[in-house]
Amino acid sequence: MKVDFTTDGQADADRRGPVDRPPFQGVRVMDVSDTIAGQFAARLLADHGAAVTLLRRPSTLVGASPAMDVHLNHPKSVRPCPTDGWQSALGQCARDIDVVVVSDHGEAAIAAGLAPHALVAVATDFADQGPYRDWHGSELIHQALSGSMHYTGLAGRPPLYGAGNRAYIAAGLFLYVSLAARLLARPATGTAGAAGEIVRVAVHEAAAAMEQNFAAQWAYSATIAQRGELNRPKGRIRCADGWMTAFAMEGRLSELLTAVGADDLVDSPPFSSWADFMRDIPAAFARIQERARGRSREALLQAALDHRLVMSPVRTPTELRTDPQLVSRDFWRHAEFQGRKHLVLGPLWRPASYEPGTARGTSGGVPAALPAPGRRSGGTAEPGERPLRGTRVVDFTTAWSGPLATRILALLGAEVLKVESASRMDAWRGPADAPTATEFYPDGEPGDRPYNRNAWFNAQNLDKKSVLLDLKTDTGRRQAHDLCRESDLVVTNFTPDTMRRLGLGFETLREINPSVVMVEMSGFGTTGPLRYHRAYGQTMEAMAGITALIGYDGESGPLGSGSAYLDPMGGLAGAAAAVTALAHRHRTRQAQYVEVAQREAAMSWIGDIILDSLATGADPVLEGNAIPTAFPHDAFRCEGEDQWIAIAVHTGDQWSALCAELGWTDWARDTSLAETAARKARAEEIERRLAETTREHDKTRLATRLQRAGVPAAPVQNGRDLFEDPQLRHRGWFAALTHPEAGTHEYAGLPLEAAGRILQPSAAAPLLGQHTAEVLESVRSA
Repeated sequence: MKVDFTTDGQADADRRGPVDRPPFQGVRVMDVSDTIAGQFAARLLADHGAAVTLLRRPSTLVGASPAMDVHLNHPKSVRPCPTDGWQSALGQCARDIDVVVVSDHGEAAIAAGLAPHALVAVATDFADQGPYRDWHGSELIHQALSGSMHYTGLAGRPPLYGAGNRAYIAAGLFLYVSLAARLLARPATGTAGAAGEIVRVAVHEAAAAMEQNFAAQWAYSATIAQRGELNRPKGRIRCADGWMTAFAMEGRLSELLTAVGADDLVDSPPFSSWADFMRDIPAAFARIQERARGRSREALLQAALDHRLVMSPVRTPTELRTDPQLVSRDFWRHAEFQGRKHLVLGPLWRPASYEPGTARGTSGGVPAALPAPGRRSGGTAEPGERPLRGTRVVDFTTAWSGPLATRILALLGAEVLKVESASRMDAWRGPADAPTATEFYPDGEPGDRPYNRNAWFNAQNLDKKSVLLDLKTDTGRRQAHDLCRESDLVVTNFTPDTMRRLGLGFETLREINPSVVMVEMSGFGTTGPLRYHRAYGQTMEAMAGITALIGYDGESGPLGSGSAYLDPMGGLAGAAAAVTALAHRHRTRQAQYVEVAQREAAMSWIGDIILDSLATGADPVLEGNAIPTAFPHDAFRCEGEDQWIAIAVHTGDQWSALCAELGWTDWARDTSLAETAARKARAEEIERRLAETTREHDKTRLATRLQRAGVPAAPVQNGRDLFEDPQLRHRGWFAALTHPEAGTHEYAGLPLEAAGRILQPSAAAPLLGQHTAEVLESVRSA
């Protein structure tokens, strides 16, 4: 079958001038994958101009729904796979293909042989080497292994895996970043160029990358974050018409109490001082809860806006359709797919001249005749090279999402200059002195300069250089301008307008550097009524519809993720947006401005759930770890304190294997239990027997036994388990680096490869201001 890669939309793009063309126009993609990760990566290429043809196989995506199909594939041209297989189709048009997306390692080898010049992309549950290479994966399994599940839920109750297909979407985004960076590194000829490379991502590793702070904490202090532990000033508030999530701030307790109608508690314990509040966070939030019951969510949200509080309503998926912020930003779209018009989510990030009703825009207003962009040579990257080598990034980010975005860029070869302030340090450096939480420091000792010894900061800022500037002075702003003039990319995750007020807005920067790329990662976007709303991971997660999907039942209410899971979601989207914008700049030779509203980007991680809820008008019911397509599908106690195993039985064969491995001969012979619905009808009996069995076993040894028998299972890993994970160890996931003040520790990796090997960082995180003189001198002499 000869595949035509020019769709009507592509023909329209071909008629545009070079300035208007999206970054991957002319790139031709054959998507023959039947995985969520592979199809999502291909969809992002289609979103940004590539001609993507999905060859649909007779077998459907495991667990797929019509909403999932629309979410993953609506920008693609969909054709039936020929009867003699996708290999035949690829063989006939191999010369026309730049990227092939496949489903497993065997298919990747075949595709590389048929189209040796193309990039071959593959996302699999586990890498093809190591003790887990033959394991069966699922979202429950990956979240259990990642450390996320251990930390989500209530103490004493089963840990919760979360919602949707977050591990698979993360893998798809990492796969897209890898592909986009390699396409950027090749000549701008409209083709991928000589490739000879298989680009691989393991879903297991993508999930682990999202929660590596747990491993960093263990590496530094041998301590483990506990589920349900209120060690941070955050909590949930049940009000008159739903739930709120809130994060208390030092110095702002009185405003929080005023918002919930509890002014009279300002001077009483545990609100009389910040120290009293931190000593008894559960009691404090219980009293806040008492007063909030009569308030509406919108009243509390308005109070949060008025007083700059970190507090947001928990939106359900159906509520998102009429959410004022999303409506004001024209977030929702309609797309033709398979002969019908469908409601779809808006883009994960937006170009500068984005117009309502369009999925992409261009950065107009800059003359076309510009010098060659940035510091890149424009040469062809060889397989095994770091594709962003020669790219300089100025990093104005703090905490988790922004630093993770620039850490990804650094690992891909970019030089990252982290601009810092002595008076207002990166929040993750921690307090300048006397920190109350010591578990983030080596051996629990903060030392004289704790801001250089924090595990979380040091884990997210590998391979960067720290430049200390005072941006409130003329000298500091001039130095920042000098950095931006000699750089390719500026990344920030400050509140909208902060960079403009500092004299570093996009209009100013592109006057200084006509080929600059700027990525702003705000919480809710640079427009709309919530543009200045305080954005923390938990509050953005609540507004994205994710929190509402994680909990045991309606009575205990939505819990959300234990960690601020939306922060790494935003970081990964920020890295993808940055690489895409660099590719756009490379093509158009124009400055580029990209806005990443992290709440909107995160909605794509549960896009199918949102679309299905909007179609049916019904929100999912909270049911712990239960899903419609599998049973049992839960966590069960094992030997030891707070030790659990996750088990996910999707098929009759997996059920038979579970029964055989556990010696349940009576149920093994009972053919009536082959179907999921039949097992669910006897849920209480099956779960009771399974719980009685698992509590006598070590979680890791039992999971290994079950996996060998063909049953998806995994230990629910805590920070120590994640640090010692044998698959990650086999893969070279951890890098031992020596920090001048924190000492030598092993730092977790990212699922990014070159020449088939995990990319390793080469330098520990910087001391505060460590590289100021060196960097400023290099800029002055440029």
